[in-house]
Amino acid sequence: MPKRTEAGLPGGTQNPPPWSDPNLPPDQFLYDRQGPWPQPAPAYPMTRPPEVLNIPTTEYEAWWEWIGLRLGAAYETEKAILYESGQAEKDLALPLPTDDEFLQIMTRTVYARFLRNESPGSAYWVSDFTAMELIDPLPEMYCAPVVCRFLEENNRFSCDNITFLKTATSNELVVTPKDKAWNLAKVYACQGAAYHALFVVHPALHFPMDSVNAITKTAVPQIHPLFQALFPHTTYTLTLDNEVLEGKQSIVNNNPPDTPFDPLTGKGYNLKQLFGVGYAGYKNLAAYPRYDYMKPWMNGETLYGTCLSQYFKPFLVFARQIASVIPKTDPYVRRWADYCSANVQGFPNGETIFDGDNLARVMAIYLWDVTVAHGADHYSFAYDIQLKDKFLRIRRPPPTDINDGADVHKVGDVANLDDMTRAELANAMFFKVVTLPPNLIDTTYLFKETALQAAVATFHANLTIIDADVRKIMPEFMRLEPDTNPLSIAWTIPASIQF
Repeated sequence: MPKRTEAGLPGGTQNPPPWSDPNLPPDQFLYDRQGPWPQPAPAYPMTRPPEVLNIPTTEYEAWWEWIGLRLGAAYETEKAILYESGQAEKDLALPLPTDDEFLQIMTRTVYARFLRNESPGSAYWVSDFTAMELIDPLPEMYCAPVVCRFLEENNRFSCDNITFLKTATSNELVVTPKDKAWNLAKVYACQGAAYHALFVVHPALHFPMDSVNAITKTAVPQIHPLFQALFPHTTYTLTLDNEVLEGKQSIVNNNPPDTPFDPLTGKGYNLKQLFGVGYAGYKNLAAYPRYDYMKPWMNGETLYGTCLSQYFKPFLVFARQIASVIPKTDPYVRRWADYCSANVQGFPNGETIFDGDNLARVMAIYLWDVTVAHGADHYSFAYDIQLKDKFLRIRRPPPTDINDGADVHKVGDVANLDDMTRAELANAMFFKVVTLPPNLIDTTYLFKETALQAAVATFHANLTIIDADVRKIMPEFMRLEPDTNPLSIAWTIPASIQF
């Protein structure tokens, strides 16, 4: 790492690099310094992160060419395959998850994000889905706030009970594995986990990063190392997120049942409350911490969190090398930090961005978030959790006592053909991974500094080392590079949020 002078400049020089000139004209910025820019979210602006509502034409056109058209084609193709194969009807005959399968998906997939120690050092863990009480289900559908309690012994989990919390229309009910209501309780727990994955934790990977994405493109010169580090990881995200949040055909628009591929149990405006839960917190519950940019989830007490934390290491090394060439007097980094901190909770401001390791960490968090963390969540949700076990719609009321549900054994006991048809289409169009090249390991950067060009090679080499380590910890974790399957490039860690 280059030695810094007292003035904070690299290499022992007092002359700032050209990209640090505070008087660079607008043509040195991507969009002539005219935006995009974050704005208050149209739905629930007091609890949700800002949105980027004005998308540059070039970014929209790129998204439409590479993603929008594919989604349209995927709908027609998957619909034809679905009806020809009769898969949705076959889904109804599939069995509910066994106890072992239930433990696998709740503790070894993206759902591990919800596991929290009941108390420090306790062998008991809880997955709390209280926020399901915010959902107003569509007619003839049901959901319920539940809390799962697990016991960990010798690195193995067992489920002690599933508690249905008291609501305005029902009393608290504790269901254990010996009770006849156990299968139905597992169904509701799986539903709670699915909605919390889709609408509580996953949006926190998407939407706060939109502000960083947009502000970088607007306020940082294209020749600046900060811009060059982040820009390759920003390509499709602003348009994608805008289409998700505001698109008329989105499954979180306010009239999703009018589409043929919406698998959800509530209307979009209602469901978007959960986005706010993941950002602003909920009822001061430990399960719903307020979002803090500098504290991304990578809990090393779970296998899934361990893999995420292992992958974070090479990003931090890479980001430190980039930060080492940026003077502490750099006006663009300070301004960028002020703008980002005004729009993203926990982001350091211009006064603190150069304190300690802050600059390196904010870069590493962004790069890791939009690649590994986001891609792994999609991969796990789509491939490690069978569609039959997601239960995005339930048509059987919650149990009223521990003997209610003795007749619940298969998917068709809690869902109908329309529910599974919609779920199959949504799974193929939105949940599954389709990585556009280049993937993470093949991403290029336009650094001019020799040290940073070398840092890229080191970064890619370190990623490969970590990938091998992660294979040993959790073989089913998302791959960094394709395996022998020629189609597997579509399943590798992406360079940016693009699905």
